[in-house]
Amino acid sequence: MKNFGKIAGFNLLAILAYSGVIRLITLGDQMAIAIMSAFAVGIHVVISLAVAGVSAGNGEKERARAWLLASLVVLLVGFSTCLGNASL
Repeated sequence: MKNFGKIAGFNLLAILAYSGVIRLITLGDQMAIAIMSAFAVGIHVVISLAVAGVSAGNGEKERARAWLLASLVVLLVGFSTCLGNASL
């Protein structure tokens, strides 16, 4: 799983980036932050799962597993960040 570290790292940087943007856009409204963050993380997970499916369809099983694990990491870290960002 040599690709997992790179894929997970880029996904975590993406979470950091859009969490910051959402925080700036909503101007501290906690409910808006929670809703927008949950929506963004949900879309992120769906896209990651789609990339895993495409990779599996192309015969790249190692890369598909890396994307699948990265989507689970995004799901866990993303929703934790969503709740934490809303409570600040």
